[in-house]
Order: sequence, then C-alpha cells, then structure tokens
Amino acid sequence: MKSFIISLLFLLFVFSCSKDEKPNPIPENISIRGKLLAPNNQDPIVDAKVVAFQNNIKQYETTTDPEGVFVLNIPKGEYDISLSKGLFSTQKQITVEGETTQENYKIEILPNIGVITGSYDNIESVLYGIGLVNPITGLPLFDIIDGITTNRTTTNKHYHGKNNGMANRNPILDPNVSFSYTDLMSNPALLASYDILFINCSSHSNNLLYEQNLMDYVNNGGFLYVTDWSSSLLNTITNNDSDYLSFYTPRRSGQSLTTTATILDGNLSAWLLLNFGISINDTVEINAFLPGWQVVDSYDATTTISWLNGTVDYRDDTNTTVTENKGLAFTFLLGQGAIFYSSFHTENEAFDFTTTDRVMEYLVFEMTDIE
Repeated sequence: MKSFIISLLFLLFVFSCSKDEKPNPIPENISIRGKLLAPNNQDPIVDAKVVAFQNNIKQYETTTDPEGVFVLNIPKGEYDISLSKGLFSTQKQITVEGETTQENYKIEILPNIGVITGSYDNIESVLYGIGLVNPITGLPLFDIIDGITTNRTTTNKHYHGKNNGMANRNPILDPNVSFSYTDLMSNPALLASYDILFINCSSHSNNLLYEQNLMDYVNNGGFLYVTDWSSSLLNTITNNDSDYLSFYTPRRSGQSLTTTATILDGNLSAWLLLNFGISINDTVEINAFLPGWQVVDSYDATTTISWLNGTVDYRDDTNTTVTENKGLAFTFLLGQGAIFYSSFHTENEAFDFTTTDRVMEYLVFEMTDIE
C-alpha cells in the first residue's frame, strides 16, 4: 500500500510539472532585404554570397539575384553580415528588431590589383568606373604598371580609327608605380603581391621565364586576366595549345570588328538586361575587336567555361576568309587560381561604359568567384 501511495504521488508530481511547463516558442523570423552594389555604389553584384553570423558561427546564408537583391529570413537579434563576390567583399553589423526596408550595401574590401597597360586595351578604365578609386584624391585604388614602353607600336594607325588606341588615355590612369613590366614579370615575389593581375592587349615577344612565372603565380592562388595579343604569355599555361585553349594559326587572323554574340551564362544575360537594358534574347553586340585579333580555335569544355560565342570572320593559312562560330571569352582554373582570357577587350579612354565594358565589368567580379 505504501509503495502504491508513493507511485501515485510521483505521478501527480510529474503531471503537475508537465502541466506548468510551456514549450519554447519558435523564434519569429524577420525578413531582411538588402542590395549589394559595386564600389561605385551603383552597379548591382549578382550571385554574391550573403552570410549571417552570430558569435562567429554561420547561421543563415543566401545569394543575391541579378539585380543584386537578397532576402534573409532570420530571428530577431544581432548579426555580423558578410557579403562577398570572390575576392571583393564587405562586412556589416546589424540588429534585427522588426520588419525592415531594403538597405543598400557596397563592396568596400578590395583585393590587391595590378594592371599592366597595353597598346590596344584599357581595362583600367573599367576598374576605375566600377569604383576602385579613392573618393578624396580621385586616384585609382590599384597599381598601374607601364607595359607599353617595352612593346610600343608606332606604325599601327588604324585601331578603330584611333592613333594606336591609347593616344588619348586619361592621365589619371597613367602608370603609378616605379617598377616596370619587365621588373614585375621577372620577379615571382612581386607578382605574388597581387591577388589579381590584369594584362591588357599588347604585343609581347615569347619569354619562357615570364610564362613560367605567370603559371606559378596562378597555381599559387593568383587570378590572371589576359586579352587578345597578350595571349602569347599563356603558351606555358596552355602547354602550347594542348590544354584549356587552342589558339588559331595563323596568329592574329581575326577580321570581324563586331559580332552579335550569344551569352552562355544566364546570370550575365539577366544582369545586363535588368540593370542596363542590354541583352536581347540572350545576345549582345561585341564591337571591341582589334583588326587582326587572336582567334581561339577550340577549348576543352571539361576544364574551361565559355562565356560568349559569335559568328566571326578570320583568315586561314591560305589567306582565305572563313566564317564560323567561335568562343570569345573563357575562364579556367589552374591550381589555386584561375585565368580569364578574351579575344575582345575594352578600348575607351573615358569612364563611361560601353556595352562591351559592361560585359567586362561582370567578368571582373566573376573571375575570382571560383567556389
């Protein structure tokens, strides 16, 4: 009887406790809406990673859409927000208390960038235009290395009707470091000081030391941008046209100065259309070819991303014109880094954007996003 009473009291105690206890309420999620912009605080960044941390622990994650917009549904509290696109990023602390309106964020943390000037290309104007500039001094937030003086061509008078293409370049984008192209290319430690290296289109003689140093630079985590005639610097990286890309022979045989290119990346097409009214039916006009541009004959689709292709004219080894669809811009991984190559390039000296410049802007951010 005694044991029965004890058991009954125990059951009454358990029932009483369970009756008083209330389940923990499920935290109410708040919708946080934001927009990630380039450093110029204008141009949206697509497919950027947005992560919310608490106590250095990742809690929530999403990505931006083609208009740079993201939505996080998270409970009230304090968060560290990381927004990143490859090597470009920003970090913010936010307090979530209730429904919020959209807040804009801009990229503020930049990689270390070097640009080698070219005779027929001007990617530095795009970098300046997307906001890689000191807001107080107006000077670029990247190094500009003189790559023209050692490769200067004075006889070419017909680059899209311009004298040598760079005759009227903006003086703000003149070389701003004391070392030269040859100093950089022969010094692996100096190369390694840059996260991204842009090599504009110019005429380069074959140099096995430079080629090997560039290959080591990328293998060790560097990102390399090369256009058109500077393709000779990729000879070692491509194992003389055996890996990744194969360049057409005869060299510099491209004749078309413009083409309607098909965009092969959905985000690029949507980004151009929604933000700038560019891109119709996933096509875009590319008109920044140098007379006698370097044609990519083929590429390895298992290792290489093709961004655009279009119908172009080029000369074969009998000087006969061939019309064919060719890839025009590519990315491929090598070791811990990556290479971007394009047969077309930029050409403007001002900071306003052409259609081709917009394509290049997108690819500047995309080339380091290799996760």
